[in-house]
Amino acid sequence: MTMTAETLREIRPGSPALAGELAMIEFQSQVPSAKGAVNVGPNAVHSWLEGQSSSVERLRSRATAAGRDDALVALIHGEAGSGKFRVAQWIHRCSRRASRPLMVLDGGGPTIEAQLARVVQTLNQDSEFTPGTLAIRDFHKLPTGAIQRLLEVLTIQGAEPRCGLALMTARDIADLRAISLQHAQLLGRVANAVIAVPALRSRSGDIALLARNFVQESSSRYGKKVRGISPQAIARLEGHSFPGNVHELRAVIEQAVLHSSGDWITAECFPGIGEAKALQVVDQAEVVIRLPGSSLREIEVQALRLALKLSGGRIVRASELLGITRHALRRKLEKFGLNDLRQHYEHGAPEVSTNQDASTI
Repeated sequence: MTMTAETLREIRPGSPALAGELAMIEFQSQVPSAKGAVNVGPNAVHSWLEGQSSSVERLRSRATAAGRDDALVALIHGEAGSGKFRVAQWIHRCSRRASRPLMVLDGGGPTIEAQLARVVQTLNQDSEFTPGTLAIRDFHKLPTGAIQRLLEVLTIQGAEPRCGLALMTARDIADLRAISLQHAQLLGRVANAVIAVPALRSRSGDIALLARNFVQESSSRYGKKVRGISPQAIARLEGHSFPGNVHELRAVIEQAVLHSSGDWITAECFPGIGEAKALQVVDQAEVVIRLPGSSLREIEVQALRLALKLSGGRIVRASELLGITRHALRRKLEKFGLNDLRQHYEHGAPEVSTNQDASTI
């Protein structure tokens, strides 16, 4: 049976082929070869999983191995928005079950047990809707009855398993086993297929590539003639923490493309993104300066100001913070007219605001 590639769609109650509530199914276009290996082309890697950081390379390697080894149960854990479902897709596409649909169920849904009962029925009948992979969102929310159904899914299959499980959760692995005995029993079937999805902040070097991919995708989706994203816009995105991970990055890019009126996505398309404070003191021995779009001269002056503040105007301490010699520091203070500021801090004068100074340098 050959499936055509479609987007996620809902199998609605009353379907002539399968009555009941079966959430979502995604039909895959990858078909196994005669030897059972999946024909994965150069564009098959999901855009969320692209990148050259070591963390995402490890992720791709482990996900590919889980798929090609036909792992019957895989545990995928990571923060919200990091791409757990995309990893489940990739595992499915790399498996010998890729010609069957990928079915997505919500572990916290009110009808999850009824849905799984229908899945068991399709497995017994081996119908065209028999899933190749069951992807369970929020695995930690599954009631014990639903887990019993999943264990049944694993036991009713023959020598050639027809359906694997991809358990997705944002919870720590150590907490999952303590939820219930049934959760621990199912986790005991995971073996080595435990896949940690890194947060975007741990793969920040991939932001530029991800942003360009999302610009291209959104431009195609909305029929916008956007040629690309500017270096300044990339720099602003790289300066943002993205607590919502890749999902947040994609949403931000999508909105920028949707509301764009020019050929390029610029930094001005991301108001409020990456606009961190100019100066941040991490501790008394470290200075972090973030001045998006500032000149080198402005950055140097701000570093001098902060070093003088932290050192109380003491030349020796300030030069150590900056990693330069005392003579070099004196020359720079003279060059930028900051000797009065040094004396100000040296004599313990009250704090002075640098907001106006920083904007008029």
